[in-house]
Amino acid sequence: MSFIRPPIFLPIATLTQVSKTINNKIIVSLFNQIFSQAIKTGDLDFLEGRWVLIEILDMGLTFNLGFNNQRLIQAQQNQVFDLTISARSCDFLDLMSKNKDPDTLFFQRKINMQGSTELGLYVKNFLDAFDVEVHWASAGVDKILQNTYPILSKLLCRKS
Repeated sequence: MSFIRPPIFLPIATLTQVSKTINNKIIVSLFNQIFSQAIKTGDLDFLEGRWVLIEILDMGLTFNLGFNNQRLIQAQQNQVFDLTISARSCDFLDLMSKNKDPDTLFFQRKINMQGSTELGLYVKNFLDAFDVEVHWASAGVDKILQNTYPILSKLLCRKS
């Protein structure tokens, strides 16, 4: 009788997928906290049944989200996305820290949107109008981002 030993290490692709799934769950959970007031007031209802993929190109990171039953959720595998937003980490940093206007980044082709233009405008307008002081988590993240922006921009925005 022969005994087949399972491999000690999972294939790299499996580990990578597990890592992406865990990271995506963390990000979606964080967004549910940050945008909790906006969710309660219906400001994210435009996302109901729609899917967004966000790609941080220079880091090879992606995450996705949708909205169902008053919660941001992550997409299932093989989900078709209504909108894909992609940019380098430096450009997302400028967007999140409000150091550069989203329209400027878009028209300079530093942030690329593919898919539903209508959904892209809803996302942009929501983020433009979002008041970070509304919730402790968003205010805390914003304070950290503002305090670390000089260091992060030096790390992420190096000229090639």
